[in-house]
Amino acid sequence: MIGHTTAGGGPRAVVVLHDWLGDTSSWDGARAYLDCVDFTWTFADLRGYGRSKGQAGHFTVEEAAADVIDLADSLGWEQFSIVGHSMSCLVALLLAQQRADRIDRSIVLTPPPPTGFGADEARLELLRGVARGDDSKRMSFLRSRNGDRLPEGWFRRKVERWRSGADPEAVAGFVAMFASRGLPDPGSAIAGPVLAVTGEQDVEPMRGEAVARVLTPICSRLFVKSLADCGHYPMEEAPPLLVSIMESFLARGRV
Repeated sequence: MIGHTTAGGGPRAVVVLHDWLGDTSSWDGARAYLDCVDFTWTFADLRGYGRSKGQAGHFTVEEAAADVIDLADSLGWEQFSIVGHSMSCLVALLLAQQRADRIDRSIVLTPPPPTGFGADEARLELLRGVARGDDSKRMSFLRSRNGDRLPEGWFRRKVERWRSGADPEAVAGFVAMFASRGLPDPGSAIAGPVLAVTGEQDVEPMRGEAVARVLTPICSRLFVKSLADCGHYPMEEAPPLLVSIMESFLARGRV
């Protein structure tokens, strides 16, 4: 079973996942703001990350989705909501597609396209090189995606978390999931409510207009909330605001 930690003991169950660069410690700055009376939050680390470091796998969206269901079963959760971030949005969307009987609501934060980014083999190898590379290579990648909006200390801490919070081979293994393959059936319908939260300072394919364009055809109940002065990491850049948006949607269906 994948590793996890839980906060709260309320009746609304939520599984929270993480992005490609690190484990669920990326949520540490937001946890102080969580409603732990009405909600139970389980922060789950995918294979090779955080509390699941050392767990071997195929590092696919199907495997990750099955791991989330196994975790929910172990917690006794018949129904729960799912929160994905970046790479793991594909896990959340696959669960919403295939396990509608288990998923109440879905939140996808700065999601990639359901078809993936269409990366060719050369691009995949470049990203695998970043995954297996030293801190300098990882720092260069972060700067290429985030520019100079965030302070130097954020970049240092992000690289440190990346190094300590994930097995390089797992990071390399997940590349194909979001960069090339995407969802097994990217056109399969999702009937349940989905909230997409985007940062308008993110790269263009993950901004609000682009996300709405690619998700509207498959999500019949899609809500998009765009944060004007935020990039790819809303749980780190605007934690209390993000928590408020998430809880409003999960509890009352409002954004």
